[in-house]
Amino acid sequence: MITVSIIGCGNIGTELARFLNKDHRFRIVALVDKDINRIETASEKIHQRPSSCSLHEAIKKADLIIEAANKDVVRDILSDKSLDKAGKKFLVMSSGGLVENTSLLKKLKNCEVNIPSGAIAGLDAIKAAAEDISSLLLTTTKPVSSLSTTPFVLKNKISLDFLRSRTKIFEGNLKEAIKGFPQNINVGAGLFLASGCKKIKVQIYADPFTKFNTHEVTCNGSFGTIKTRTENLPSKNPKTSHLAILSAIATLKNIAGKLKIA
Repeated sequence: MITVSIIGCGNIGTELARFLNKDHRFRIVALVDKDINRIETASEKIHQRPSSCSLHEAIKKADLIIEAANKDVVRDILSDKSLDKAGKKFLVMSSGGLVENTSLLKKLKNCEVNIPSGAIAGLDAIKAAAEDISSLLLTTTKPVSSLSTTPFVLKNKISLDFLRSRTKIFEGNLKEAIKGFPQNINVGAGLFLASGCKKIKVQIYADPFTKFNTHEVTCNGSFGTIKTRTENLPSKNPKTSHLAILSAIATLKNIAGKLKIA
């Protein structure tokens, strides 16, 4: 049985707890969140009774640590010496935190880091073609409601309330996108970690009439062109696609299963 600590008890953390609660291969031993009410809410949805403890204790006592909080928490987990132990596994939802802390990631010698493909398709092909990629473009379109409170929009005082059509609000590199849209651009971080491409171009559009979180990837190289498009319905949190949760559940099944599909 795999013991699990979940860091972050919002929508994603709670949904993953519900899945783990039904799978006999896992046992949840700890829940961590800065909001005690979230911990209580997550606990009410499962029959297991994991402890509420510090981040360090949660990392120390579990075989598998699931981050479902934010990119800053990823840094805190990577910095904890209890993480880098033989047999430990770390599942990261806020993959932007890995991109911002690659020096800490490279120091890990024993811990296995798992990154769900999230809300896009085709990471397997992009990973296979990594050494031959010449350009990589991510175009993301989201409803106004999921973008209106992002740091980039607030800092630049961009008014999205009166948009009448799909409008580009950002174009830049991946690091700028992660900083400006930390909860919206984990798909871009996944692309970087799969490809190693340091010149990923990101475009973000706000659309007042869409209900989908849409991600389009165009990857060119000596192999030809890879194009993918996913139109995702949001989860209960409008900033997160439901597919991201399903992807994390698939990763958990892969961790516990005998058949590994790369």
